[in-house]
Amino acid sequence: MRLQSNMAAAGTKSVLFVCLGNICRSPIAEAVFRKMATDAGVVDKWKIDSAATSTYEIGNPPDHRGQACMKRHGVSMRHVARQVRPLLHVALASAPFLCSVVAVGHRQWRHI
Repeated sequence: MRLQSNMAAAGTKSVLFVCLGNICRSPIAEAVFRKMATDAGVVDKWKIDSAATSTYEIGNPPDHRGQACMKRHGVSMRHVARQVRPLLHVALASAPFLCSVVAVGHRQWRHI
């Protein structure tokens, strides 16, 4: 995936990455997307976020393995797990790009 400056030329866009616990896949996707947007010079045109479909890990930092991987690749990762449900109406209204980064997350959208 390569972000182009013209992707956000019309205004601010939003993307929300979602997985089960919000400590592995979705915060990594958020961090990588943020880095790509920064490198492309369009980070100020994006609202980039991630959240969980469950309450299992709320308040926890990203998994140490994901943090180590991001560090090896020079990708900054500042995150605390949270659930999408309290944010659902805001997320759906403001994030036209909702990305489920694990199959169970996609199935759980039906129950939210």
